[in-house]
Amino acid sequence: MTAIDSITLIEGYDAIRIFLEMALRRLGKADEEIALIMAGLKWADGAPVDPTMWEAWLAAVQIACVGRTHQISSK
Repeated sequence: MTAIDSITLIEGYDAIRIFLEMALRRLGKADEEIALIMAGLKWADGAPVDPTMWEAWLAAVQIACVGRTHQISSK
């Protein structure tokens, strides 16, 4: 992948969940707070277990995209 490759919102959502799972395994321990967040990020019946996590994810993506737009326009 390169810096300009793109992924879908759902792929990004899954990527952060997988990233957190890998980080926990690397640490060799399960931090309860991170484990709780990860549980909310999982999918059930085609939707996130915790719908507020999906809403927070969409807000984060929107913030990141606004930052990207400002970076591009300032060049």
